[in-house]
Amino acid sequence: MRVRRVLVVVMALGLLLGGCARESHMVAPMPFEKGAPVVYIRPLVNAYRQAKVGVLPFQVPANMGQEQSMGVAALFKDVLLGKRTYPTVKQLAAPYSDYESAVALGRRAGVDLVLAGRVDYALDGSDFGGARVAVSVRLLDTKTGNTVWYVTQAIDQAMEYPDTSIVHRLATSFTVPAYHSSNGPPAVPNMLARIAVDMGEVFSGARYVARR
Repeated sequence: MRVRRVLVVVMALGLLLGGCARESHMVAPMPFEKGAPVVYIRPLVNAYRQAKVGVLPFQVPANMGQEQSMGVAALFKDVLLGKRTYPTVKQLAAPYSDYESAVALGRRAGVDLVLAGRVDYALDGSDFGGARVAVSVRLLDTKTGNTVWYVTQAIDQAMEYPDTSIVHRLATSFTVPAYHSSNGPPAVPNMLARIAVDMGEVFSGARYVARR
């Protein structure tokens, strides 16, 4: 059921991000060149395995709206629950302006940790690939206000440049280029889902990533 829930959220996020997704005809999605999560701050001893976590709306760039902000937060919530990273994870609806206000919202919600995330950029690329997504996330202790985890991750989608050689142009000069509808979800939601899964594994200790 949890796996289904994550898939449903990814599909819903794809619909929410439709405003910045490519439309109509395009080639199949290019493979991702996935960068690993980068951990800047982490606890020396993970004493937060039984913590209650609240996920705030993500701060997003100008090409994304409030609905997408909530959609990304819902995605992270469901991934953390699905991977059993923390026993209790709930979504908080109130936006925050800075980390102090994020901690205050977490205290009012009665959670131990509050997840304050930001989509630094989300670029769709083109029919030939080139999408880019970067996310940074902080888990803040609501009692002390300290940052427990600070993790960033960026994903670039490979570009598949068309063959513009003279031989290719002569061979295809009398044929109509074949464009096919994409068989996969839009690149940006898929990238966000991969980042959420990777970060969930980092928080749970299932994935080791060297600290910078």
